[in-house]
Amino acid sequence: MTFHHLAPGETRVMLQMEFAAEGAVEKAGDALNVVERRIKGDLKRFKEFVEAQGGETGAWRGEVGQDPTS
Repeated sequence: MTFHHLAPGETRVMLQMEFAAEGAVEKAGDALNVVERRIKGDLKRFKEFVEAQGGETGAWRGEVGQDPTS
C-alpha cells in the first residue's frame, strides 16, 4: 500500500496485491470476484474511517517496509 500526497488534505492510497487462488473454494470465490469486492469494500471503509477522524490520531508514525521473505 502506498500513500501519495496530492494536495493539502488530499492523498491517494494505492494497493497492489497478488493473490493465487488455491483449492476449489478459493478458485470459485476468485471466479465470482469475491476477493476483489472484499478488498474494495475494505478500502472504502478505511477511507471513511480516515476521513471521519478529522485529523491525526497521534498514533504510531513509523514506516512499514517490504516483507524480507517476499
